[in-house]
Amino acid sequence: MENLFEFLQFNTPIVQIPDVHNKIYVKRDDLLPFSFGGNKVRIALEFLNDMKRKGYDCIVGYGNARSNLSRALANVCYKFHIPCHIISPADEDGTRIYTFNSRMAEDFQAQFHYCQKTNVKETVERVIADLKSSGLNPYYIYGNSSGEGNEHIPILAYKRVYEEIKNNYDYIFLATGTGMTQGGLIAGRAINNGSESIVGISVARSETHERLVLQKALKCFSERVQLIENYDIEIVDTYLCNGYGTYNQQIVNTIHQQLVSNGMPLDPTYTGKAFWGMLDYLKRRNISNKKILFIHTGGTPLFFDYMMESQLINLTDPASVLNAVNGLGNLLVPSLTERNVDIPQYSLKLSSKGKVWCHYAMGEPISIIAGYFNDSESSTAYISILAVAKEYQGRGLASSLLFKFEDYAKLSGMNHIKLEVRKNNNSAQEFYHKHGFKELYEASYSSIYMVKELCYQITK
Repeated sequence: MENLFEFLQFNTPIVQIPDVHNKIYVKRDDLLPFSFGGNKVRIALEFLNDMKRKGYDCIVGYGNARSNLSRALANVCYKFHIPCHIISPADEDGTRIYTFNSRMAEDFQAQFHYCQKTNVKETVERVIADLKSSGLNPYYIYGNSSGEGNEHIPILAYKRVYEEIKNNYDYIFLATGTGMTQGGLIAGRAINNGSESIVGISVARSETHERLVLQKALKCFSERVQLIENYDIEIVDTYLCNGYGTYNQQIVNTIHQQLVSNGMPLDPTYTGKAFWGMLDYLKRRNISNKKILFIHTGGTPLFFDYMMESQLINLTDPASVLNAVNGLGNLLVPSLTERNVDIPQYSLKLSSKGKVWCHYAMGEPISIIAGYFNDSESSTAYISILAVAKEYQGRGLASSLLFKFEDYAKLSGMNHIKLEVRKNNNSAQEFYHKHGFKELYEASYSSIYMVKELCYQITK
């Protein structure tokens, strides 16, 4: 096998983007010249190098359909003729999506082993046992089936990167998911006595959870690679938007602005969320006249997934509203037809007295949220319909619709959002609970009202 690092001895460019308060630079690791680049290409190489050094002959990775690591790992394995297997859990709600990352990983001949978040350990053990019985010697990238023992390996990637950027910036920002990249930067700073503030914008976990993961990884690195002391960890979980893979209108606006102004693609799962978080972090803390570095950790395939999903459109044309309600109204429980709703009249009322937003794909509406903002007496907005086409569920569209509705409610001076849901529709109730809604009182023998109090942030 050729040297795993020879074809990627490449320092990615650092470019400055306009900002009136600080000097903001972006390290474009998305421009690494292999498999759409990104931090996970560097990390995949560290895993394969460790695998080679220890004498294994097969890789077992882990990641859901959005995983940049799964795509990068599969591509590197294909290049070096190494069998690649991916343990792939569904999303938290049990749904599974198809992305450019998962499609490319399949093209690279990775074999997927699907599971739920609740049985990852058992799936890892089964796959490793099956591979051993077939004569292979598998290397699980995260150590044992509980994900322990290999935490130090991915840290090596960005410990190396830190050597390129040390002592040049006041702050370093990045998206933090598994913590591998931030762990490497923290280790590099500790080894080199750096003074930068390294701020991880969490895209998946709470600050408490992410901190524990990073502490464990850094301890493992300190014990097995190089002693590090006196390091600090800064995680910000303010921008989670209710979890991994979900996003809001501010992230959409950030992605659009950076694309049109600076020609820089960001994705809603990682870099778009983190870039928005960085800008808001700097603004809220009145940070100015500093040198800021944002690590663009890649994820370009997810950017194209986002572009393919379509943009959220405010419908004002009655015919378009009628088309959307006709196409999506029967996804409700019970459907509009089962409720004997006069759909043309209902659609006309929504378009004339309410607000309607839809996502479109291939010219057809794939999601809808609509409601009213005219109850000035109680300052309560009312959601009349929220639905997502079945083949597009699990992509965060329902959450983004809800965020859009909430943003508009705040602009309209509303203090609450109210909706009605069937008592036996447990999945809908769970979704609304997750987004801050609480049960109010019975609307009828078969349904309940739920309400969310809107919080307005005070700008000092």
